[in-house]
Amino acid sequence: MTTLGFLGAGHLAELLVRGLAGQGDRLVLSPRNAEVAARLAAEHGCEVASSNQAVVDAADGVLVCLPAASGADELARLTFRPGQPVLSAMAGTGLARLQAAIGPARAAVTMMPGYANAFRVGPSILCPEDGFWHAVLQKLGPVIAFSDESQFTTAAAFGAFSGASFGWMAHVIGWFQAQGLPPDTARTLIAATLRGNAEVLLREDRPLDDIARSVVTPGGISEMVLAALSAGDGLTAWDVGLDRVRKRIGG
Repeated sequence: MTTLGFLGAGHLAELLVRGLAGQGDRLVLSPRNAEVAARLAAEHGCEVASSNQAVVDAADGVLVCLPAASGADELARLTFRPGQPVLSAMAGTGLARLQAAIGPARAAVTMMPGYANAFRVGPSILCPEDGFWHAVLQKLGPVIAFSDESQFTTAAAFGAFSGASFGWMAHVIGWFQAQGLPPDTARTLIAATLRGNAEVLLREDRPLDDIARSVVTPGGISEMVLAALSAGDGLTAWDVGLDRVRKRIGG
């Protein structure tokens, strides 16, 4: 049985615990957020360690979900074993800074949407490839590994896209509700549509432009919506937002 230690017991750690619970690993939680840690222990059979150092001592691998602003400093106060796998989900904390904080341990960084991982369908990105963490993250959904940290940092902006997409979905669902659809019907309609479209991208080998041309017919209703979005900068605004995120997490 593999023992996974969690440093930090906030929202992301809770979602990952939910996804990993019952899959054969021993989960040891930091006492940082005592109320959340106690609840997770009761609900999912986790253990709560007496300190962050106790988490590190017990764990085969340590997953770091500490606040990005202070996490590296907290890690530097702990003692890790040589080669111990440590995976950071702290946005903006690069490999070099992580490695400096954990000394002889083995550093890797990740990003995931969180909520979808609780249902074991969320993608995770990983840098560099690491067999230990690849096996762990695969229990939470598909894993994409990077050897180039710059590419990883660009890909990490998908975490912001994932969160922002909920705001977009809520807005569109609200439009259907305003036109008279029951809230549950509107929610199911949009969610099922997007899930179906995502499956098309995952299963079809055709280029995306070909798929788009086949569903956005000239003069049709889809083209009408795209034209309105383009006229209002509704598409390029996504570029602006993601550029800002890439700049922040890239330091």
